[in-house]
Amino acid sequence: MQTTRMYLILICCLLLTGCVKTKILDDIELIMTYGYDWDPAAETYKGTAVSPLYGKSEQMEIGGNFRYSGSAKTFQDISSFIQTKAPYQVEVGNLIGILFGEELAKKGVSDIIYGINEDPNIGRDLNVAIVEGEAETLLKQDYNMELTLSRFIEELINNNSKSNIPKMNLHDLNYRLTGEGMDPFLPILRQSEDSIDIAAIGMMKDDKLVHEIPYEQFFVFKLLYEDCEDHTYEFDWEEKKRTVAISSIRSTRSIHWKSKKEVVIKADISGTLTESKNMGVKNFQEKIDIEQAVSKKLEEEGTKLVKKFQELDIDPLMIGASAKGKFRDWTVKEWESQYPEIKITPSVDFNLDLSNIIQ
Repeated sequence: MQTTRMYLILICCLLLTGCVKTKILDDIELIMTYGYDWDPAAETYKGTAVSPLYGKSEQMEIGGNFRYSGSAKTFQDISSFIQTKAPYQVEVGNLIGILFGEELAKKGVSDIIYGINEDPNIGRDLNVAIVEGEAETLLKQDYNMELTLSRFIEELINNNSKSNIPKMNLHDLNYRLTGEGMDPFLPILRQSEDSIDIAAIGMMKDDKLVHEIPYEQFFVFKLLYEDCEDHTYEFDWEEKKRTVAISSIRSTRSIHWKSKKEVVIKADISGTLTESKNMGVKNFQEKIDIEQAVSKKLEEEGTKLVKKFQELDIDPLMIGASAKGKFRDWTVKEWESQYPEIKITPSVDFNLDLSNIIQ
């Protein structure tokens, strides 16, 4: 009886594997990146799809890219229109990036996001970014790269998410768009003559781009947003007329509520002095002086950043979500009226590791 049952299970498994639809790589168009722009004159979305040029197998990328473009009023219509230009069946299961042009980002990206979410073939861990200017222009330019364009953008965002900017994939973006007491942000890509870099972080109010923070503020923003590890910070010590480079920075971030209208964002930091122009750290007193000066500078920069967020009525640091978890009577309506006026104080405690001290 047991043997018969085992044979039946084995036969069923073999039959089920035969039901899977086989797709030959040479017969499909693997779209890796989609770019979207807004055409205000026609009041339509413009979509640009990028497919890599492979060698004999999917793993053998040879650096080339196919591009397809189309315009329509919805995400699905753009995809259908692009299919009319592709010689093979368009597949989005390998999609790794979504880019929004600057004008579309300012108008609002929710319509496109909702369309993407309706496609079960698209994963939620793909990267999302904004482009200075048009996404189509960035995606259609040829670059001197060893990787395909889609892989380059993926590696650029993923590696910077480990150091310079907080991670924000499609799953995170969806959570921010639907959650209470929070707003999303996205990296902003900039194209140069032969490459692409991350120029800024775009702060959003709901689904619209309203502000950008430059590279100089990346570290402070990440410090206030999440725990950090293995970062570098260059500190201009104006009082001593010195420039200090601190590396191997590790930090932990926590939020402490004093009342409904007063909160402290605390960041405990440690790092190593790796470069000091003019002279090293002479003694422990100078170590203390550097620690206090760095802490004060980061607190000042953090305060400016927080005040700008409150002025724009955006909450990328998720202060509202923290308040919701802290106070049982929290409501969205009350929070939205109070947020611009509550007292938010960044508190930084920097500890310089015992290294490079002369005496």
